[in-house]
Amino acid sequence: MNIHSLFILNKTGACIYNINITSDFENIEPNLITPFFSAIFSFSENVISKQNPEVLEMGGFRIVFKVHNDYILAILADSSASLLFVNSRLSNIAKAFDDFLLYNEIEEFEIIENESFNIKIKTIIAGEEELEFSQALFRKIIDHMKKLMMQDEIIGSALFAINGNVIFSSLPHEILMSSLKELEIRNIVANEFDLTFYSLENNQKIFSKMIDIPWKLDPLIIVVLFANTPLGMAEVLLEKIANTIQNII
Repeated sequence: MNIHSLFILNKTGACIYNINITSDFENIEPNLITPFFSAIFSFSENVISKQNPEVLEMGGFRIVFKVHNDYILAILADSSASLLFVNSRLSNIAKAFDDFLLYNEIEEFEIIENESFNIKIKTIIAGEEELEFSQALFRKIIDHMKKLMMQDEIIGSALFAINGNVIFSSLPHEILMSSLKELEIRNIVANEFDLTFYSLENNQKIFSKMIDIPWKLDPLIIVVLFANTPLGMAEVLLEKIANTIQNII
């Protein structure tokens, strides 16, 4: 898990809610961290944009901020966490927080302690609801990718949305993370190329391709890990896999 903690601050910079997703920061008092956020906000009004989340990189961590009405949402994550995925988590958390405020009145400095809200936040950060829905929706595609692995045509594969949400993966963790990072970079520079590949030191090849599915508005990204397959053959197999996915449902 790359996301460690979520903080919700009011407009004065006071932390009214926090939850630890991993144990890495569970022994750290939130009030020791959040004044740092408040100091940043006071330093410059331009640090936090009301339109888009902002990012601070600190060593091996990144803090992603989002202004939402009179509140500031902040996620603490590893620097390896996909920024696209973290941003999508913040957007979904903002919606869940709005729903919570509809039925729960909180004072300016009140600390939110609500187990149902905790469960909702954990579900959003894990992407469980979307993953469950996506896996059901894309079950035929996932089954096809698993079949290719069983037939030794590929070593592993992954399918994810352009917001970084992983629908399915059988890739080694480090390759999945590098693929998400690549997606993040391509999104930042608006790369129009829909196919990329690179070779590992052991001669394995990693291909990624953007796939348009007729009934889905947003394209998907497929990543395939090949063994010592010749470059031309791997590209042919990838195209075959992409065509099958586009027509499988």
